[in-house]
Amino acid sequence: MRTGRPEDILDWLKPGQRVYFQGGPGECSVFRELLKKHPERAAGVELWSCFIPGINAFDYGSLKDGPSFVTFMASPALELSIASGQTTLRAMPYSEIGALLERTEFDLAILHAAMPDEDGRCSFGIAADAPAIAARQAAKRIVFLNRSMPAIRDAESIGVGEIDLGVLIDAPLLSVETKPSKSATLEAIANHIAQLVPDGAVIQSGIGEAPGAAIAALTGRRRLSVHSGIITPEYRLLAEAGALGGSSSSQKRNIAGVAWGDAGFYEWLGQSQLFAFRSILETHAWWNLAKIPNFVSIGSAIEVDLQGNINLEWLGGRRISSVGGAPDYVRGALGSPGGRSIIALPSTSRGGASRIVARLEKPSIPGEQADTVVTEYGVAELRSLSPDQRLQKLIGVAAPDHRGALAAALG
Repeated sequence: MRTGRPEDILDWLKPGQRVYFQGGPGECSVFRELLKKHPERAAGVELWSCFIPGINAFDYGSLKDGPSFVTFMASPALELSIASGQTTLRAMPYSEIGALLERTEFDLAILHAAMPDEDGRCSFGIAADAPAIAARQAAKRIVFLNRSMPAIRDAESIGVGEIDLGVLIDAPLLSVETKPSKSATLEAIANHIAQLVPDGAVIQSGIGEAPGAAIAALTGRRRLSVHSGIITPEYRLLAEAGALGGSSSSQKRNIAGVAWGDAGFYEWLGQSQLFAFRSILETHAWWNLAKIPNFVSIGSAIEVDLQGNINLEWLGGRRISSVGGAPDYVRGALGSPGGRSIIALPSTSRGGASRIVARLEKPSIPGEQADTVVTEYGVAELRSLSPDQRLQKLIGVAAPDHRGALAAALG
């Protein structure tokens, strides 16, 4: 493996190239700052990455005289460059992103990993969603070898012999100072969900206050295991409470794609070695999730209408996100023997508008795939119900002040 300085990467960028670099928690701040300082060195380059709303906040498509950008999830941070055409949004479920990356050739992959272990393997640590896929599809591979990246043993990795340029750094990982969200509304939602998750379930959750609160409420459960695209510090609470029964060495492993939290959470993941970190091809393969007994998916939504249609993307006419992994986990949970798909959301927005609405014009997930909707007012179990039964159940979990208007809107 040849080694070099961060600045050397600029010499590898050429017009006309297709270049993959890591997004999510694996976005490398050293690479970001290089491009911010020298955007012209990436002129004519098409950058690809899996950005996650709420984690990746810099708009690479906005760099003056810089690269174009291709990604898969909308975000307020990318709104201007999507509008200008410098960023191309290819919105699709995560399972399809993995399949697309697997058949796309890259001139260069710029990746982010831990220092080599005794076997010469560099773990992708807390960010294993896509780097191994991109590495296999790239003609050349540059890897930031970061002393701050936890060397998680049971994670996707790359060998030093596969690296064309290794860049040694000691830079903080993307992180967020996490403080558990506490409110009567979230506590009520979490308590409702806790009653729906049995001992021995295999759990998944998305980003958001309601799913996070729900995971934290499961500390009294036992023999839980995890199969999730993302994990957050609430999963550490489960482990420390004795709720997790799976381990990376057992038949029932805890599997994640990426981790998102604070530095202490990342350090704990490296020390505990409790999770296996895998690519999209494993974390989001809904056809395999459907074979897992008692697979419980906990996601959030912006709105749900009275037929169970789910809005994950649009707020006030603006597209603020994309479907991400939700369709994969909903389908997996619906097919799982004893499985359940839960959509958790407060009944009203911060401004007081109902989040249970009469009709959605642009649903992200169709109502026929809706299973269980939970608000602070209760649980609406929708599977196999008639349309009239669905709307009655959903009106029942709407905020009381909005129930009359919802019923009237349907005539």
